[in-house]
Amino acid sequence: MANLFHKLGRMVGPKVRQANWLMTALTGTSAEAVRAEYVVGRDLARGFSAQAEIDADPTVSQLFEDVGGRLVACVTDQERRFCFCGVRSPEVNAFAFPGGFVFVHRPLLDFCGWDKDEIAFVLGHEMGHVIERHAIHRLMTSSLVSSGLNRLPIGGVLRGPVLNLAATLVNQGYSQDQELAADNLGLRLTRAAGYDPQAALRLLRRFRTVPTAATNLASYFASHPPVETRLEAVGRWQKGV
Repeated sequence: MANLFHKLGRMVGPKVRQANWLMTALTGTSAEAVRAEYVVGRDLARGFSAQAEIDADPTVSQLFEDVGGRLVACVTDQERRFCFCGVRSPEVNAFAFPGGFVFVHRPLLDFCGWDKDEIAFVLGHEMGHVIERHAIHRLMTSSLVSSGLNRLPIGGVLRGPVLNLAATLVNQGYSQDQELAADNLGLRLTRAAGYDPQAALRLLRRFRTVPTAATNLASYFASHPPVETRLEAVGRWQKGV
């Protein structure tokens, strides 16, 4: 996966023509910032899709259309757009680019038993990272991105090395606070969309039974807080919501 994202950065770099999206995300209105995030996320998603094996199974597409559509309908900021896509990969994983581009590896769907309530929590969690602007903030606060931007005039070309870093940062783990915030928002979206909020606890408890050294789960566990921490937090929110 690391090599895939390295190739992604090299390929996407020339396609991102302007640095304006970053300045807009920093200083623009909320609507302008959302549009700016969408631009960079779209290019990163296109680059990833060209390198990855996208899951063309219509069952997967229909699942995301049904579950994702209900979740998106519950998002307060209707300026936000989301696109859900399956990936053929041995890893149990899911991630989101800025702008609402969510990718889910098929083994994670299998791990959920294709249960729509559990999958709703997975999608809601990734949507939470987008809504809370975790991915875009990580790009903007990176020292390399900042220094690269400072050397460019407004409207200058955002070149390959910066995009290489962007792709790497998006694929790295978030902070524990950010992951828990995404859990919280994912749980709220799941409930608002009419899915069983208890599914979050079921899924997390199942993760607890799997050795973290399992090869196809290593990357997923590495980028999230300890399962017990997530269980405690989700259980607390269940009682308080």
